[in-house]
Amino acid sequence: MEDLYVECLVAKKPRAVETVIKGVAYGLTALFLILGLLNVFFLIGFVIMFIVDFLAVPRLSVEYEYLYVSKSLQIDSIYSKERRKKDVEYDLEQMEIFAEEGAWQLDEYKNMQTVSRDFTSGEEGVRPWILIVHNGQAIDRVKLEPNDELIKVLKTVYPRKVFNIA
Repeated sequence: MEDLYVECLVAKKPRAVETVIKGVAYGLTALFLILGLLNVFFLIGFVIMFIVDFLAVPRLSVEYEYLYVSKSLQIDSIYSKERRKKDVEYDLEQMEIFAEEGAWQLDEYKNMQTVSRDFTSGEEGVRPWILIVHNGQAIDRVKLEPNDELIKVLKTVYPRKVFNIA
C-alpha cells in the first residue's frame, strides 16, 4: 500500500481570560515605555514586559496540526501562526482504539490508567475523538478533532480499531 498523507489543522478557541491577559500585558508594556521616558527606572519594567510579550503572549494563540504519514500520527502546536513545536508522535501500530467520544467501544478504557492529552479547539458542539495508544511504557488517552479525511484514512488502514457513534 502506498504511503498515505493527511494534514489537519485545528485552531484552539481563545478563552476570555487569555484575551484579558494579552490586553493587560500590552497595556503594561506601553505604560512602562511612557513612564520610562520620564524615569529610567521604568525602562527596566518595559524591558521585562517586552520579553514577556515576546515569549509568553504568543503561546496564548495556539493551533494544533495533526499529520498522518504512513501509520504515524504527529501532533504539533503552532503558536501565533509562526512558531512550531512538535508535541508528540504516535506509532499507530500501537493504537488500541480510535473512537468518537461517547462510543460504547471506549467503555472498557474508562478505568484504565492513562496519560490524558487534549489537542482540541475547545469549541462547544464539536464532538472530539479519543485515541488510546501505547506510548512507550504509558498509555495515552488523546482528545482530537480530526477532519473527515483523516477519519476516512484511519478507517481504511485500521478498520477494526476506528469507531464512530453513527
